[in-house]
Amino acid sequence: MVYWLSIDLNLQCCKSGSECAMQTLFKQQSHTLSGGSVLSGVTEQQMILKVVSGRVWVTFEGQPEDHWLCAGRSLALLPGRMVVVQADPGNSRISLSGLPQRHRGRPDILRALLARLRGPGFHPATSVS
Repeated sequence: MVYWLSIDLNLQCCKSGSECAMQTLFKQQSHTLSGGSVLSGVTEQQMILKVVSGRVWVTFEGQPEDHWLCAGRSLALLPGRMVVVQADPGNSRISLSGLPQRHRGRPDILRALLARLRGPGFHPATSVS
């Protein structure tokens, strides 16, 4: 079974050769993945993915590098980018949350300036742990 997660908290559970059913998971902030299970989606806002247990592989659309995160590690998920999370063999549990208050409300002008300095093809994946 492969799980497709839109990080805006919609989940599609797809089985080979069957129709996919969409579920709204507005209140679900934690997901348990069996070995090899995949979650993917596009965030609408910046979020923090934290590995509670196990180990996961994370990759972002448009980035050449991938990330391996073990229990206790976190990664910022940037809005508007496809992210794919796959559990290493064995069960893994992840949590998704919004940014802490101290990270919110940064001036848009600073973000625009950083974007110009970095260039159009730059897509950071920032570790927050």
